[in-house]
Amino acid sequence: MTILVTLGPLLAALIIGFSWNIKGLSTQVIDTALKWLTFAILALIGYSIGSLDDLQTKLYQAGFISLVLFAFIVLFNIGFLTVSGKYLNSPASRQDASPEKVSIVLNWATFSDSVQTIIWVVVGCVVGYFSKGFFEHADALVAWMLYLLLFLVGQQLMRANYRLRSLFINVQGLIICFVTMLSTLLAGAVGAYVIDLPIYQGLAVVSGFGWYSLSGIILSDLGYPLLGTTAFLLDIGREVFALVMIPLLSRINNHCGVGVSGATAMDFTLPMLGKFHGATIIPTAIASGFLLSIFVPILIPLFMSFSA
Repeated sequence: MTILVTLGPLLAALIIGFSWNIKGLSTQVIDTALKWLTFAILALIGYSIGSLDDLQTKLYQAGFISLVLFAFIVLFNIGFLTVSGKYLNSPASRQDASPEKVSIVLNWATFSDSVQTIIWVVVGCVVGYFSKGFFEHADALVAWMLYLLLFLVGQQLMRANYRLRSLFINVQGLIICFVTMLSTLLAGAVGAYVIDLPIYQGLAVVSGFGWYSLSGIILSDLGYPLLGTTAFLLDIGREVFALVMIPLLSRINNHCGVGVSGATAMDFTLPMLGKFHGATIIPTAIASGFLLSIFVPILIPLFMSFSA
C-alpha cells in the first residue's frame, strides 16, 4: 500500500501528461515552465536543507556518501559496459565515429543549467538557514509542484514525438539501459554496505541515473532531505563526469559513452555522444536515456518504501 500511495501519483502525473494533448500549450511554454518550476522546487529543497539542525555535519555526510557511491558507480559502470560493448554490441555499432558528426562547442551555455541549478539550491539553503521555521509548508508545496513537473515532462515527451514502441525495440538501447541499471544498482548496494548505509537507501540514491533535477526532489519529497542532497550531488557529479569523459570513453566502445551518460544520454550529453560516436549513435542514446529516465520516478520511491 505504501508503494501505491507514493508511486501512484507520480506515475499518474507522468502518464496523464504523456497521454493528454493540450493544444493551447506550446513546446516553448512547456520548456520555460519546466525550467522555472525545477528551479523553484530546487530552491525549496535548498530551504529545507538549510533548515536542518546541525547543517554542517549533514552536508559533510551527504558529500561523503555521494563521493563513495560515485566512485563505485564509475568503476562498475565502466567495467560492465566494457564487457557488454565487447560481446553484445552489433557489428555496425562497433564502427568508429563516422564523418557525419554533431558539432558541439564547450562554452557557458553547455554548463549554464548545471551552474544555475546549484545556485538555486545554495540560495534556498542560505535562506532556510537564516529563517528556520519561518515557512513550514515547503515539503507539502514541493510535493504538489513535483506532480506538476512530471505532468509537464509527460507533455514534453509527447511533443518530442517519442514513439515508445520504437524505443523499446532498439536492441542496443535496451542492452545499454539494462547493463547501466544493473551495474549502477550493484554499485549502490556495495557502496552502501561499505559505508554502513541501509542498502535500500543506497539503491534509492543511485537510482537517479544522472537526472539530478528529479532524484533529489523525489527523495526530499519523501521526507529524506539528507538523501535528497546526496542524490543531487551524486547526479550532478555523474553528469559532469560523463560530459568530460565521453572523448576518452569513446575509445573503449559506444556502450561506455552512452551508459555512463545515464539518463542524460537523451539530452544533455547527446551532442557530445554524436560528436565522438557519429550520428548513428543518436537513436540508441535517446532510447537508453529515455528508458532510464522512466525508471527514476519508479525505483526511488519503490526502494524507499522497502527501506521504511
